[in-house]
Amino acid sequence: MCDATLGFGYDGDGGLGDRLVAAVVRGDKTATSSLAIEYLSGEPLPRVGQFLTLVDGDGRAHGTVRTTGVTITPLHLVGDDVAFAEGEGYADAAAWRRGHKAFWRDITDLVRADAGDPTWQLRDSEPVVVHHFELVGVLRAAD
Repeated sequence: MCDATLGFGYDGDGGLGDRLVAAVVRGDKTATSSLAIEYLSGEPLPRVGQFLTLVDGDGRAHGTVRTTGVTITPLHLVGDDVAFAEGEGYADAAAWRRGHKAFWRDITDLVRADAGDPTWQLRDSEPVVVHHFELVGVLRAAD
C-alpha cells in the first residue's frame, strides 16, 4: 500500500522528530514544509493520493498518511493556513517564517550537502514545498 515514507527527525534534533510524529498521530499536524532544493538529491515530490508510511528519525513506523495536496510557494508568501496546518503552535505565518528560517539556517550545512551546492544561502524567495496530508491509520505501540 505504501511505496514511500514521510519522516520526521534526524540525529541530534533534540527530540523534534518525535514531537512532530506525535503531532501527526494526534491529528494536530496535517502539513509539513521542506525546501525545494532538498529534493535535488533525487527524492521525488509527494503525489496527491499517495499513501506514505509515517516514520520517526530512527525509521520506526507510526502510521500511514495520504497526501492531499502539494504546493511550491516562495518562503515569504507562505500563509497562515500553512502555519496552522503544521500543528506546531505558530500564531501566524510571520511566526512560522521566523521559526523555519532559524531551523533552515541551523541546518545550512546539511542542505548544502544534499543539494551539492556549497554556496547555497536561504533567501526570502526560497521555494518551499508544502505537503498536506491526512492520517489514515495509526500503528499500535506493539507493532
